[in-house]
Amino acid sequence: MAGRGVADFVPALLASERTVAQLSREELARAASRYEPCLSAAHVGLYELGRRAPQLSTLTALARGLGVEVRALLVPVDTADLARLRVEAGIRQRDLARMLGLTQARWSRTERGLAAAEAPVLVRAAGALGRSYDVVAHSAAHTRRTALCGSLQSGHGCAK
Repeated sequence: MAGRGVADFVPALLASERTVAQLSREELARAASRYEPCLSAAHVGLYELGRRAPQLSTLTALARGLGVEVRALLVPVDTADLARLRVEAGIRQRDLARMLGLTQARWSRTERGLAAAEAPVLVRAAGALGRSYDVVAHSAAHTRRTALCGSLQSGHGCAK
């Protein structure tokens, strides 16, 4: 897939959700254009065929046009990391950092598991992401554990 779009986007899920909604590509483009101007049926086709990956704002607009959550168009996961929760909420990293009163660099380190997030930050993040504190705290722990295990040679001390 070319481009810098959302990595976890699944083209077949977009096509499937559009079919379930009984919308043509043109109708979906029109519905999504209320949120993301200049979206055409040709763009929808490129996304459905996997020739392009939509940017976060476009993916959010497509989900709204379909009446589904962003996560319905992404690879299903058992445990989402912090970045995935943010993407599912349709929020850009810098915007979430601003909502949390952090610099983008600081939140980026937290999303990558390179810095631990304090409980008050996670409470604010839960509110901004529309998730429970437990889900966000679990995701933060998962993100941190994944980063720490990835940095250890041969996985010593990390459960497989």
